[in-house]
Amino acid sequence: MRAFRVVLWAVGLVALVGLFLSLKEGLDPAVWILCMVLAVGCPLAAEGRAARQTQGRQRAEQHAWYAENFGSLEALREAVDAPALRRIRDEKGAAHAVREIKREHPRLPLDVAVSLVKAL
Repeated sequence: MRAFRVVLWAVGLVALVGLFLSLKEGLDPAVWILCMVLAVGCPLAAEGRAARQTQGRQRAEQHAWYAENFGSLEALREAVDAPALRRIRDEKGAAHAVREIKREHPRLPLDVAVSLVKAL
């Protein structure tokens, strides 16, 4: 899928050159507007798609790590200091407790950390 990203960037660069040429030649404003939209939109689409793919890959790696090391919410609950997390949740809020879990286990998926704090 890297080829698709390259193609989108190439279209964006060609559109940028087309924009300059259409402005120089005095072509219809619709042509240079189209070139401007393509010159900006194609690279943005390429990078947005790449970012989503990277996030999905990282999320899958985190869930695989969780399944390999803990496997269940009960096993995770036994591995953390539940009374301390409960105290943090009650005093500072659930977000602080989730941050504490993520600080202790950075590879833990966020949805699992949230589920653990809610289950305490």
